Amino acid sequence: MFDKINQEKAIYERKSKIGLTITIIAFILFIPAGVAAGPFGAFLMMIPFMGGAIYSGNQSKKIKEISVNFKKEYLTKELIKYFQYSDYKPYDGFKEKEVVYSNLLFERDRYYSEDLITGNFEGVNFRCSDVKQEDVRKSGKSTKVVTVFQGRFYEFDFHKSFKHDLLLLQPFNFRPFSGFSKVETESIEFNSELKIYAKDAHEAFYILTPDFMERIKYLDDKYLDKISFSFKDNKLFVAIDSRKDYFDIKPFKTIDESLIQEYREEFNDIKEFISVLNLNSTLFK
Repeated sequence: MFDKINQEKAIYERKSKIGLTITIIAFILFIPAGVAAGPFGAFLMMIPFMGGAIYSGNQSKKIKEISVNFKKEYLTKELIKYFQYSDYKPYDGFKEKEVVYSNLLFERDRYYSEDLITGNFEGVNFRCSDVKQEDVRKSGKSTKVVTVFQGRFYEFDFHKSFKHDLLLLQPFNFRPFSGFSKVETESIEFNSELKIYAKDAHEAFYILTPDFMERIKYLDDKYLDKISFSFKDNKLFVAIDSRKDYFDIKPFKTIDESLIQEYREEFNDIKEFISVLNLNSTLFK
């Protein structure tokens, strides 16, 4: 089933290795060439150094194209099985202002989002995509790029209306929010797992019933304390900082049925959010 795709990908992987090898050799010879032949020798080494890097980069782009074509065919087929009215756009995602609006993420130096899925399950509209944020940090003469968030970001429509914003964050996500106050429930266990920030404590307690907190706690355990929630207007936003690129084909990794299984697991996760949290209920209207 995947033999042809793996063979094509292997060709580009070999070419990518060749390009990287040329770049590495040129880098190693850069100083000796400069010593032996002066600036001209060093300049000559720049040609294979840059050429190898560009050549390798072009092969990576071709592997990316294989990944996109694969997802268009196989991911879309699986998606329709789970959600009849759905759509997949590999190059689209959330705009950064949308994820910042949720109050779960800040604006950062670099932002990427792709693999947008939209659909409906049991009357609940949803959107989700990969999101990656990076900060460029400088210290003296050195500069490094730090990933501050990488994972899936979800937006679910509620059949509920929230007059005031409510955030459930991991303890290590603590930061001050304008207009938010920290509140605690009667559950010591829940308070230790997730920090609650609300614009109105009364509505927060109305939403966070013992049963609902148990459901939130189940999801928090499932996603290993990497999940955060935002209740805003009539939407639920969910961010999972898994540090994982979910759908792309990886270089030097064989494509097999396990990749299709990952698609199915993601679609089941979407269903689970809706069913576990009763998002199709009018309980809070």
